[in-house]
Amino acid sequence: MSAIRTGGAAALAPADHRQRLLVAMAELLAEQGYASVTVTDVVARARVSKRTFYQHFSDREECLLATYRVVAEGPLHMISQAAEAVAGQGLSLREAIAGLTGAYLAAMAEHPLLTRAMLTEPGSTGPAGRRARREVLRRFADQLVALAAGVGGRVGAGPLPLALAQALVGGINELVLAAVESADREEVEPAQIAEEILGLRDTVTDLAVAVLERRG
Repeated sequence: MSAIRTGGAAALAPADHRQRLLVAMAELLAEQGYASVTVTDVVARARVSKRTFYQHFSDREECLLATYRVVAEGPLHMISQAAEAVAGQGLSLREAIAGLTGAYLAAMAEHPLLTRAMLTEPGSTGPAGRRARREVLRRFADQLVALAAGVGGRVGAGPLPLALAQALVGGINELVLAAVESADREEVEPAQIAEEILGLRDTVTDLAVAVLERRG
């Protein structure tokens, strides 16, 4: 994610009002969930006026969905970087996939409470939220299809159908969601949740490798 990283909105130095509003929304989502966030909360955190907020967003839902789309850029970018890093190294299929899944899970684990919000909140806001969620999942699936064309060729695997890629992305997200939902227990620290997410690497790698080899 080029503007807001999954790993912590507070670490950013927002350069303009829109960016500050996105960062504020991300922080508040991680801290208290969308249902409790008001426009007043967002502008107070961003230190801008309500007039400024409405210059950029029609309502808090639009701000949420804009935040969601920007946050999604983080894992997409990290997976792309990992793909470049493993290219041409002569790695086995499993080693290459492990590098990619490790990058994705690391992005999700940087800020587990924000990850939980991004996996759950957009789809609960109605048709616009569901469309945004489908758009983002489609981007991940498209990326997976492209990556499979590269690493899958090493075992003679055929093209990965988009529908199968979408199912794989959905399955991986469900595994991550199960891990971050432990944040609902007050005694669980974010660092522990991050460890649970990172601990999914072997399972996610096994799943992805099985799908790619099945295409052989």
